[in-house]
Amino acid sequence: MESSTDALQSLINIISFEKMTLIMLICGLAWVMLIGIKMSLDQLTIKLPKYRLLWGRLYPFIRLFIWGGVITYATVGIIAPHQNVVLAMIGSISIVVGLATQEPAKNMIAGFIIMLNPPYRVGDMVTLGGHYGEVTKLEWSVTWLRTFDDNTIMVPNAEALKTAVSNANSGALDEMVAIQFHLPLQADHKKAMALAKEATQCSPYTFLNKPINVILGTDFSFGQHLQTITVKAYVMDVRLEKKFISDINVRVLDAFKNAQFYDSQQTF
Repeated sequence: MESSTDALQSLINIISFEKMTLIMLICGLAWVMLIGIKMSLDQLTIKLPKYRLLWGRLYPFIRLFIWGGVITYATVGIIAPHQNVVLAMIGSISIVVGLATQEPAKNMIAGFIIMLNPPYRVGDMVTLGGHYGEVTKLEWSVTWLRTFDDNTIMVPNAEALKTAVSNANSGALDEMVAIQFHLPLQADHKKAMALAKEATQCSPYTFLNKPINVILGTDFSFGQHLQTITVKAYVMDVRLEKKFISDINVRVLDAFKNAQFYDSQQTF
């Protein structure tokens, strides 16, 4: 009986006005601190774009560390609950874990797993939930993508754990892009491959520190056999992928049209 009375008194002390006010004040300070950190990281992204992926990936861990510290200090340093209350809290947490099959809890647990063992990080170009785009935010329950159509997509984190995730750059600023061209069989394939590689090297978006590969293949389309010239090169920044593809198409097609591949009376 005495133990129950002590636990009740401890519960009353927990919800005292002074303690609640102090906890709210600490939470407010943590929130303001996170806003300041986010603004600072955004400024670093603008001033040092080469390391923008690093700045974007730091924020989720900083946020986790700050809120974890707030919760720990509020629980141990301010509330300091009675032993029975602690046991009751542990029991409640066990129930929450047991209900992890529910979608909100499942997404939050998936978000925690993704932060510890990430299949993708902020700044990666991924195919997730049927959408392809850049990971702009990684939150507890959802991942935010921005597509090349400038659409913002919210994908539940549980999707990343139950489906395959395609990651185009896996933490690197650059990314491989494959661009395919079709030529008639009578075209000079060696010359075409050389022109495609030279045109790709001249693009301002090409990351020249990594190799440019030109692959020859064949295809059957519209009732005829064709050669395929596939250029595999790295764009210097994942956000420039579409501009890179457009620029390579323009340069390579111009080079092909100006080249003497075959008899001038034939077209492709």
